[in-house]
Amino acid sequence: MIFRKRIVIADNERALLFRDRQLIAVLTAGVHQFWDVGDHLKVRIFDITATEITQKDVKVLLRNKASLCEAFYTVISTDENEVALIYVDGQFTDLIKPQSEKWFWNTEAKVEVRRINVTEQVEVSAKDMKVLAKAAKASVLSAGMVIKEVTNQQVGLLFIDGQLARVLKAGKYGFWNYNQTIVVEIVETRAQTIEVAGQEILTKDKVSLRVNLSATFKVTDAVKAVTELANYKEFLYNALQLALRKAIGTKVLDVLLADKEAIDTFVRGFVAKKVVEFGLTLIEVGVKDIILPGEMKTILNQVVEAEKAAKANIIKRREETAATRSLLNTAKLMDQSETLRRLKELETLEKVADKVSNITVFGGLEGLTRDNIKLNV
Repeated sequence: MIFRKRIVIADNERALLFRDRQLIAVLTAGVHQFWDVGDHLKVRIFDITATEITQKDVKVLLRNKASLCEAFYTVISTDENEVALIYVDGQFTDLIKPQSEKWFWNTEAKVEVRRINVTEQVEVSAKDMKVLAKAAKASVLSAGMVIKEVTNQQVGLLFIDGQLARVLKAGKYGFWNYNQTIVVEIVETRAQTIEVAGQEILTKDKVSLRVNLSATFKVTDAVKAVTELANYKEFLYNALQLALRKAIGTKVLDVLLADKEAIDTFVRGFVAKKVVEFGLTLIEVGVKDIILPGEMKTILNQVVEAEKAAKANIIKRREETAATRSLLNTAKLMDQSETLRRLKELETLEKVADKVSNITVFGGLEGLTRDNIKLNV
């Protein structure tokens, strides 16, 4: 008939029926027929495959007509310290934040709610972290969580609203970050290196040096290092810088250049005592470079060159003196022994003969030995 309106609702749908823009019924799956003289009926159909009701105006309509509609929807709400994990047919679908609510169509799907008080149970269980990580809205959900991983040789410090609550060992942790401030600070407990570079320092004799220092340290008490110092690395850096200035500013340049290890020893002794009470251990300190100004380099090179020349001259004179003394001793022995003197003459003759290619002998061998070689017997 012309005044009969037929409405078909699928299994995966719900419909709101309006007469003159007023909600009069909620239609479930099936075929519905109504008399409608003057076309006063209107239908708004919703796909309930996704069970959540997200339209704000629909929520208002359902709330205003609670007596008519309450059998067709469920509202899940949380208080200020509570979150709710929503499972549909055993699968996690969403998270309700504190002081929030979500609306769901009542369907054949089984909707389960698990509530967690985030102030009493601050830590997220490993099971829940896995569930949240796999969720389609993981990026949104993580906004209400702090997730940190502490590796071997690290320590984690958990602060809740600025108060140290717990020391974390190696592992992966998650904490609810609703209605409270969660901070997890990771502290490295392995040996670390800190560089104090480019320090312009005056020596006791007013020479400007640029010094580079390297130090190795470990955090032995993470709680002290973090809670008693605003920044333990900056504190250590300043302590090394101050000790380096003391070590150099109290000595003249020559002493510093002659014994660089004295700087290391002084700095290490000065700083180690200062930082140990804050949970830090200084392992090693070493001066990497001592850089002189250009004009000072030239002067020192000249001094070194002069010292080397003087040493070479001393060595040369010492050798000449030794040679002269040896020659004098030889002369004295030759003066005392005629035989030794004649042997020296023969040795000289032999050296001369080695350099002569031809020799002419008059009087034969007997004449040669008689005239040139005379031995006193």
